[in-house]
Amino acid sequence: MLFNRERALELMERHRLDALVASSRHNVFYLGGLSGWAQATYGDSATETFAVFFRREDRPPALIVSRQDETYYAAEGSWIGDARGYGPPSAMEIPAGEKPRTPEEERLLRLLPGGGAPREGNPAAALLRVLGDRGLSKGRLALDEEGVRPATRARLADALPGAEWLDGAGLFRLIRLQKTDEEAGRIRAAAMANERAVEAFHAALAEGRSEKEVALHYYRRVAEEGGRWSWLHLAGGRRSATIFPPSDYRFRRGDLFFFDAGMRLGGYCADVGGCGAFGEPTAEQRRNYQAIRAGLESAFSVIKEGAKPSEIFRAAVAGARKGGMPGYGGAFCGHTMGIEAREFPYTLSEPSPVSDPFLPPTSDVPLPAGAVLSVELPSGRFGQGGVHSEFTVRVTRDGFEHLGAPERSFHIV
Repeated sequence: MLFNRERALELMERHRLDALVASSRHNVFYLGGLSGWAQATYGDSATETFAVFFRREDRPPALIVSRQDETYYAAEGSWIGDARGYGPPSAMEIPAGEKPRTPEEERLLRLLPGGGAPREGNPAAALLRVLGDRGLSKGRLALDEEGVRPATRARLADALPGAEWLDGAGLFRLIRLQKTDEEAGRIRAAAMANERAVEAFHAALAEGRSEKEVALHYYRRVAEEGGRWSWLHLAGGRRSATIFPPSDYRFRRGDLFFFDAGMRLGGYCADVGGCGAFGEPTAEQRRNYQAIRAGLESAFSVIKEGAKPSEIFRAAVAGARKGGMPGYGGAFCGHTMGIEAREFPYTLSEPSPVSDPFLPPTSDVPLPAGAVLSVELPSGRFGQGGVHSEFTVRVTRDGFEHLGAPERSFHIV
């Protein structure tokens, strides 16, 4: 299961919460295992979907599915047994006497009107019925505000004046900071698929080819791996000083190239970066690359359970400066990652203030064992080019483990 039930219960107890209500596609997927197409396509609140988890064991969880995503629920299922739809039926006809022949069809027919699952006319009514079925008319509820329409939230507040509805998106991100073993496995699979996609475009690098032509090899391999690419920054020559999208620029002898590539697989993100040169790099280019690698090694030396983002960042900067880049002035050295490409506390950097009912007042929180980090240290000089190296690691009690490739080199074409 993706959902970190123990961590959620611990935080619910601490904040005296009776229920968690997921509404955004990321949190519905995390809590309920549903990855519908409609929320991802039309927006979180356009097709409201809810996954509900209760602190009391005698109140079972529930999943409320929009009509557009009923077939996706039927195909994927969920660990949550109480799944319900809402609204009018679709245009699909069900002939009299036609029976389901597969578990997928059984799940679909049960969800449809007359199929056995409770069904209300709108999402607010469906959620209110779930709460009523559990005997919850008051108390404290953390509602993920990022996938709820204002009108729906108003209806909930009016219907349950004794309940306290709190913005809960931040709480979900705090829960998600500590990954379960299943989540780590999915991130590892995504990271390694991304590595293979990078190898595919590395094999296509050649003088005279354009950035766009080379990028196609990355996109194709991501698709072959069953993933979806999120971004590919790929730039050569002067453009390699920072993150540019692939262009019609054709690589030349003596160019540096710089890349940063992100994709999704199994609902989780992968992010990797690196660099190289067409022909032997200059002494300065080698020195710059060695400096950022020294910074990364310094960052790795402090990563462990309890380390703070600012401590990792300061170690990285000090390592890069000592390693041959005395003027290094980057603003961060990576970020947390999971279902979203950046998750709380977001970047490994100096502290930032936070204002949220459930989050600490600062982003500089001790990292728990299980947190997943994308550790990177890009550096560039306008007009000349840049260097980059990035790794995916999972924080452990005494250090970290690599989820992606543990080694990365300066790639020479």
